[in-house]
Amino acid sequence: MTSLKRSVLAAWAVGLVITAASALARERAPRPIEKGAQIGVVNLLNPEVMHYHAAIDSNGSFLKIQTVSWSIDEMLAGALQDPLAQLGLTMTPLVPTATLLHARESCFVNASLADGLPRSCAAPLLEQASSGGVSYLIILAPGLNDANHAGRSRLENVTAMMRGWGFLTRERAGAKDKPTLFDEVEMLLVGVGQDGVTLRARQWGGVYTAQWQTYTAPADPHQIPDEQLNELQPMYTALLSRQAKDLVAQIHVQP
Repeated sequence: MTSLKRSVLAAWAVGLVITAASALARERAPRPIEKGAQIGVVNLLNPEVMHYHAAIDSNGSFLKIQTVSWSIDEMLAGALQDPLAQLGLTMTPLVPTATLLHARESCFVNASLADGLPRSCAAPLLEQASSGGVSYLIILAPGLNDANHAGRSRLENVTAMMRGWGFLTRERAGAKDKPTLFDEVEMLLVGVGQDGVTLRARQWGGVYTAQWQTYTAPADPHQIPDEQLNELQPMYTALLSRQAKDLVAQIHVQP
């Protein structure tokens, strides 16, 4: 066989492989969402912020959770309503089922969502979708500052136990400290149908940060007053809106 014939055959074989691979990719790609579809929105994030304080002496560093009075359900609905409406999709806020709440740690917090949803989470998600009569769910759930969630975007100067919303204060900075806000939160689009439960889109909040510019150190760093914590709500509303827009940008809708 001449070298020319071998080259032609090789090119033909490569073309067949590429064509087959492209066909397989199209077959595996999730179908576009039908315009007008209802998207169930579920919040699994508690109304709290986690405060990590880095003391000069590491023995004085601490991690504390403080409850806030914000309605995260309303914040989430406000962040998603316009982006979904622009795609012709209808947002349907849902109350989380007891089963999904019980599965929060195993299905979201402790799961490696970069690799997809654990198979054991199909049943609670099916139940949640059925309770609202929807075939799609957007879920807001806490994550951890670890490689399973953040990958290379993990915050290196704080503990892997950081989860949900929170902030980092630094004793060394003194009165000049402007705490860093973190957003260790997962936002997921899940499809529920005849093909089972599918993770269709994911937007990790850990890639978004902000500085608490109006912060002044309280007399006791262990107890930040509620009125001071409330300064964070508009900042987290802005972070949540960015996260929601980036998630919705991944959604494909039938023309």
